[in-house]
Amino acid sequence: MIDIILVAIFCYQLYRMTRERGISPLPYILNYLAAFFLMIFALGFALFSFYGPDILKSEEGVKSAIMFEPFAIMFEVFLFIYFRKRIQKSPVSSNYDNDFNPPSPPTKEKKDLSYFR
Repeated sequence: MIDIILVAIFCYQLYRMTRERGISPLPYILNYLAAFFLMIFALGFALFSFYGPDILKSEEGVKSAIMFEPFAIMFEVFLFIYFRKRIQKSPVSSNYDNDFNPPSPPTKEKKDLSYFR
């Protein structure tokens, strides 16, 4: 349950940071969620592979599954730090509507008409 709360908080923080920088939040949030779900499935697969399919049916199995929870939380935090650093390194985009400068008209070069003389 704490995983879902942390993911929601971290996704909101990634969204807020990307909006402040003026970049699209969608790639950062989707990559964070994809890595999170990949890690959860890999951890679940590893637990079922090592302890068998009856891991969550006994009290001892639940204790051994909970033993891996700090590693999952640590992965989430480090993944958030990784994406935060990527957002901080991205250039700031300033899209202000008030700073519109119309493009200068193209300069036409005068043709050399000396061959008519």
